[in-house]
Amino acid sequence: MISTTQLLDIIKSDENLTLEQLLLQVPEIDFVTYLETLLLKKDVSKSELIKMTNLHRTYSYQIFNGQKKPSRSKIIQIALALQLDIRETNNLLSLSDNGYLYPKVRYDAIILYALEHKKSIIDTNLILDMYKLPILE
Repeated sequence: MISTTQLLDIIKSDENLTLEQLLLQVPEIDFVTYLETLLLKKDVSKSELIKMTNLHRTYSYQIFNGQKKPSRSKIIQIALALQLDIRETNNLLSLSDNGYLYPKVRYDAIILYALEHKKSIIDTNLILDMYKLPILE
């Protein structure tokens, strides 16, 4: 599979590239597929993730099968529980139409700090609360 960097390099450098040629190289990926890939990479089962995030079981399985679209807060909880890096977290956020983490926003800066320093959901919520920002729910 072609990497993101390689795709960007092709888009920037190949002036003769048609859109059709580009799209042949772009893999079909969605939020659920990417989440499942991360679970495999981290060797975490769906039930283990549910326990780690304390999300409602039924709601979680609706996320896993694509019936429910998780909120930004839920995705961040998943990212913290799986100890994802910033790129993986932003990919999940983007694939779920929840934007990405922007370091010039105080809330996002705290989340980025928590991800980088492998903070738990509870520790992250304590930091958010200390700065009078909404906690992850």
